[in-house]
Amino acid sequence: MFSVPARRQLGLSLVEALITIVIIAFGLLAIAGTLGWVSKNTTKLRYQEIALSLAESRLAELETNPRLPARPTTWVVNVGRPHSGLPEGATMRIYSEPYPTPTERRLRRVLIEIRWGTPGDPLAGSIRRERLICLR
Repeated sequence: MFSVPARRQLGLSLVEALITIVIIAFGLLAIAGTLGWVSKNTTKLRYQEIALSLAESRLAELETNPRLPARPTTWVVNVGRPHSGLPEGATMRIYSEPYPTPTERRLRRVLIEIRWGTPGDPLAGSIRRERLICLR
């Protein structure tokens, strides 16, 4: 007539522990994958910021001292390491051409394109900036 109380289980069973370990492992793998993606995109963004700064400073330099030829001209300048924070082999292409209008013949269209990386490189990229500059 005396009933035996049911035993309370304390702790985790082996199956519960294994399931917990698997869930934690998947979570850590997801975090590790995300960190790699974030690191790659942060580096690419830094390269874009450096390239944009180089292009804008070159355009500002050309606006303040516009010695541009009267015919279409292209210059290619190495802007990779050690000249800037861009990868080695990065180039800046500066293209200038006349942009005459009926009232103004001194205008020049200037296009600056900076490229870095090789095709297939996940960090490769380019930026383009264009501006009309008036000769003095």
